[in-house]
Amino acid sequence: MNWQTIRELYPHRWVVVEAYDGHTQGGKRIINQLEVVGMFEDEWKPAWEHYKRLHHAEKEREYYVVHTDQVELDIGVMDAFGRIV
Repeated sequence: MNWQTIRELYPHRWVVVEAYDGHTQGGKRIINQLEVVGMFEDEWKPAWEHYKRLHHAEKEREYYVVHTDQVELDIGVMDAFGRIV
């Protein structure tokens, strides 16, 4: 799915997504395909806890916690020292 489809299907929600078909451009992640792996209505904390469990189990996969009120995905990139690129 693309981000606009997810926004339509899950309005005003926190979602945990897995990214597919992404690349980095200008210090931002550009992601063409996403899969919703968790949906949370009111608070970000349950979404964050779900993200942490997924990430701990499979660190090589690309997961994000985002709110569907965001019109565009704005995912920055960090270097190996934790600095935003």
